[in-house]
Amino acid sequence: MITTETILDTTVHGTPAGNYDGSSQDWFSDAVKAADYYRGRGGIQTIQFNLSGFQGLMTLQATLSPVAEDANWFTVYELDGTVVPVTGISSHTALGNFVWIRLEITDFQAGTINSVTITY
Repeated sequence: MITTETILDTTVHGTPAGNYDGSSQDWFSDAVKAADYYRGRGGIQTIQFNLSGFQGLMTLQATLSPVAEDANWFTVYELDGTVVPVTGISSHTALGNFVWIRLEITDFQAGTINSVTITY
């Protein structure tokens, strides 16, 4: 069975949505379940980024902890749009027995995050 979770839904620079207040440059998405949350699902996860003129740094973070609120988070992947804004759909394959995954957005200057999803 294939599972797809939305890490971050549509977020437009300057418009409040989810954990983004519309004015902050730095914020976190909510944590979503990763492959090892269900034990035995394996360690291959594909993250898809759908962006339009995104200017900032998007850091994919994961944890092995079963409790997201008390977790030690570590960096899995960085998508850097600080020098040249990023537009388009791209994906990254993350290998690891991650239980939870989230995004840290820093230096969010412009653009739209159409969606970021994880499939495992």
